[in-house]
Amino acid sequence: MLKLMDIYNALHSAYGPQNWWPAKSREEMMLGAILVQNTSWTNVEKALSNFNNDFSFTSIDAMSLETLQTFIRPAGFYRAKSIAIKNLVDYFQHINFDFDDAHLEVLRKDLLALKGIGFETADAILLYAFNQPFFVVDTYLKRLFKHVHLPQFSTYHQYQDYVMAHLPHDVVLYQEFHALIVAYGKRKVSDPDPLEHFAKPIFQYNTDHIDHLCTIDQRFALVFNQYGFVSRPTINDPFDAIVSTIIGQLISVKAADSIYARYLDAYPSYQAVAKDSIENLKQIGLTNNKAKAIHAIATKIKLKELNLAFLDTLDDADLISALVALPGIGDWSARMIALHGYDRMDMTSYADVALRRGLVTWYQLDSIDESQYNQLLSPYAPYRSIISIYLWKISKEISHKKQTP
Repeated sequence: MLKLMDIYNALHSAYGPQNWWPAKSREEMMLGAILVQNTSWTNVEKALSNFNNDFSFTSIDAMSLETLQTFIRPAGFYRAKSIAIKNLVDYFQHINFDFDDAHLEVLRKDLLALKGIGFETADAILLYAFNQPFFVVDTYLKRLFKHVHLPQFSTYHQYQDYVMAHLPHDVVLYQEFHALIVAYGKRKVSDPDPLEHFAKPIFQYNTDHIDHLCTIDQRFALVFNQYGFVSRPTINDPFDAIVSTIIGQLISVKAADSIYARYLDAYPSYQAVAKDSIENLKQIGLTNNKAKAIHAIATKIKLKELNLAFLDTLDDADLISALVALPGIGDWSARMIALHGYDRMDMTSYADVALRRGLVTWYQLDSIDESQYNQLLSPYAPYRSIISIYLWKISKEISHKKQTP
């Protein structure tokens, strides 16, 4: 399961501390938050330079609207932005521009009531000028979510709620993370992508795991020498992993991939699934039972009866039990979700035909029952997910050879 802290750590390693917002005073910061609406920061800097480093609200209060508009013209939309700035200055006049006297418990509501200040601007002011824990949602964050296959939402607050529910409640972290996301969003296409492995997620294992498995059984060493590291795609969002697994029950991989692609096109998030009808959900190619199960799980999440992020804190046995308790999820499905959606290292399943076929081929057996399957794989714990990846690879090779004339 992809964690937002994983993304933060990758961006921080790539770009270092940002120490944002780029302003020397609260007034300059708040001006910048309004001026940056619908323009680039380069244009904001041009506008700010016209103030000759005098960003005090006392000076702006005394300034005519026409003069203010002349100053901020380089930032674009200068008429609307000048009114927003004047409204903000008027608001703080009642505390004589002593920002330490601001009523923080009502500040967000009051800011949003001012013409020209929306959610993003208000939260930027709260986060950077008043050190209040509101994560800023902007276009860069939405692009990042799409890039790394995190849930897509329809509203500002859905994005904000998701981020704040999955990060420690820490103002400095919010400031740094938002700034890092902006830095990432501004990178050139030709620049290295520090989130590339999140954009194309695969099951993570390394040479230490391989060395351990080779020590256990020389036969695995031979398999690894033949195939090297095998990439197994995973899914960053556990809900999508659940959907993918339910779709894949009792149908071919090709058919499942086709339906899952239609699902991703039609439903960007669990909210979209919960909001739609079961009948509409069936139109992407789902059976009635599968559509009902997926819809029921999405509804549980929406009603806060189910927290998929919390499940990641459980040990393997409890995670499997929690997943099996969901509609449409049996033991095989739970283990596939644990492997592909939660990156658990010790997952395998006798119920998986391809895994059985791979093990029979690997051990050169005629057939195998569940007891033998579990007995043969038990020595590879706690890394049976890696063994499963190689069994799928062996099974796929067999199928490919059979289809090749």
